[in-house]
Amino acid sequence: MKNILFAVYLICTAFTTTKAQNLLIKVPSTSTAVIKYSGDNFNKNMPLKKVDGYSFIKNNFFKLLNVDTLTSVQQMGIDFEKDTYQYVSMEDSAMSFVTLLHLKSVPQFLQFIKTSYGTSIKTEKKNGFEFLPVSANAYVGWNENVAIIVNTSYRSGKSYYDEYPYTSETITTTTEVVADTTFTYTDTARLAPVEETKKKNPAKKAPAKKKTTVSPKKNTTTKKSPEKTKTPMEDVEIYDEQTTTVVEAPIEDYDYEYKSKYYIQDSIDRMKRELWYQQQDMIAKTKQQKTAEKIMGNTFTGNIFSIENELSYKKVIDPAAHASVWFNYENFSKQYWNAYLFRSAYYMFGSMPNYIKDTTDGFKTGMNIYFDKDKMQIDQKVFSANPQIAKLGAAVMDSKQNTSFINYVNPDNIGYLSMSINTEAMANYYYTIMKSYARSYSFLSEYADLVDLYIDMLEIAIDEKGISDLMPGNFLFVMHDMKTKLVNYTDYEYDSEYNAKKVTKTKKELSPDFSFAMETKREDFMQKIANIPLKYAEKGKFNYKQKGGYYELAFSGEKYPITSLYFIVKDGKAIVTTSKDVIDMTLNNTTFSTDKDTKKSILNNNYSVKINSQKLLEKLSGEFSTDVNKEVSNYLVQNIGDIKIESNYKNDMIQSTGIMNINGKHTNSLEFLFDMIEDINNMIEKEKLQRKTD
Repeated sequence: MKNILFAVYLICTAFTTTKAQNLLIKVPSTSTAVIKYSGDNFNKNMPLKKVDGYSFIKNNFFKLLNVDTLTSVQQMGIDFEKDTYQYVSMEDSAMSFVTLLHLKSVPQFLQFIKTSYGTSIKTEKKNGFEFLPVSANAYVGWNENVAIIVNTSYRSGKSYYDEYPYTSETITTTTEVVADTTFTYTDTARLAPVEETKKKNPAKKAPAKKKTTVSPKKNTTTKKSPEKTKTPMEDVEIYDEQTTTVVEAPIEDYDYEYKSKYYIQDSIDRMKRELWYQQQDMIAKTKQQKTAEKIMGNTFTGNIFSIENELSYKKVIDPAAHASVWFNYENFSKQYWNAYLFRSAYYMFGSMPNYIKDTTDGFKTGMNIYFDKDKMQIDQKVFSANPQIAKLGAAVMDSKQNTSFINYVNPDNIGYLSMSINTEAMANYYYTIMKSYARSYSFLSEYADLVDLYIDMLEIAIDEKGISDLMPGNFLFVMHDMKTKLVNYTDYEYDSEYNAKKVTKTKKELSPDFSFAMETKREDFMQKIANIPLKYAEKGKFNYKQKGGYYELAFSGEKYPITSLYFIVKDGKAIVTTSKDVIDMTLNNTTFSTDKDTKKSILNNNYSVKINSQKLLEKLSGEFSTDVNKEVSNYLVQNIGDIKIESNYKNDMIQSTGIMNINGKHTNSLEFLFDMIEDINNMIEKEKLQRKTD
């Protein structure tokens, strides 16, 4: 019995230890993005000792993170040989980037933090963990096994002008203040009539102590004052009726008083704004620290509903991947609205709207990265747990490429892109998405029935079937080749007196040789489009002509890198190309000898992309003018192989695979990435050093 209890204890202990090492359980299901780095990367593919040997790690990466460049990756106290997670949390108007790390040595980790960010910062004890505020938006927490780094940014959504709006009352008040400082009246005084010329009694000199009033009156009889005053007076006129004195002050006094009041008010407003922004900074710092403490508290106490149990995460993320990225578009769009679009909505609708989270489960995206020996592979999966959304996605991908398109891919091409989608289903998908998002915002949700009605009317008005007949959704782009061509251009030269002179010069430009083909069931309509320019060619002064079943738009060979652009509509295809061979091939129903792998890739996938990296870089090398750019180009030619991407619909989700082959003497593709960054960085630094010494 004791042996059984002991065995149960060992099993429970092992299970607890295993769970403690799985940091995925500490990643909340509300995360917007989740990144995983497998411990195998630094256990098998890239030893830490080798990582320490890369100069860009310390000279560039460490400086970027404000880490002491003398620090060794092996002496940070972090266990890089275990899985590391990062996630983005966007809650309570704060966006937080959280890093979860396994610790190998707490003293080493603390020494690493203190050395990098200063020894004066004090550690605080919290509930089950140590807490260290590194800066206003960066915080570190740890216990004996795990460390958390939280970088958070709080955005209140408030504006200074929401609390202190600039209204017409402000203008009125300011005007009144200026008016009061310009005109001053005595109790018994009144303005002299401007147009009155005859007076009952002649004017008399004013007593010296008589109160005066300032007026902008222009047409008055000037009387010299018996006493000189500090303020200069231009016109004084006195009436016996009520002994009124009118004094006109100079314009300079008005400007001075107005500007003085304006500058004082402007200084007050500026100070108020500065104090308001300082207050907002203090609020943000407080909110950011509370957010960091909340995240760490929930993580260390286990008060988290983990994303590990989410179907949308398990469906798209491969635990065996060397690195993975998961993305929740719904959360991202919600927080983007909250953070950036509230201000616009406030001014558009007069009130601050709220975002109401959509009850439907939209698409979640996952990318799995594999660092193999001779290639780097990225698998992407797009999944929705909502049957309606998933059905729409399946309908969009329910399409097959036109078999005749594969004949336009020449064997020695630089690259091609083949795309096959159902355009009618795509249009219907957008109607559903528009309704879904319209119901998500409070200022529209009140009128959801009207919005739905409008979208339904839009759906009736738009003929999706007509669109799909015009463009069923099959497209092909092929870059056959690239050549260098000399073209003329106009420049200006100046003599010693800066007189300009036109000079014709030549330069090298790339001349691409490409074809674009689109399937259509409306040849008649496409033919009309091709015919239209014939009518306006002469008037528009461009060389566009119809020639035996095709059209040619000719360019000046001396001015443009492209000599001619050809158009043809035939056999359910509309083609635009720079290649006369493609036109002849279409007219004569001949084909290129496309290889089997290309045919299979195009016909079995909704998307198919292939790029001959070496050929592309060789063609582009003529565009690189500096020695360092040429050196980088040669390095990439020697180390990067072909790139291939395929995408289709299978297992109830959209799946894509991208492969980049690698050459050169690298143990695996992860080492290739580090080597490439190191070598290119050294080339750039060497070039900088040469420029300084020259």
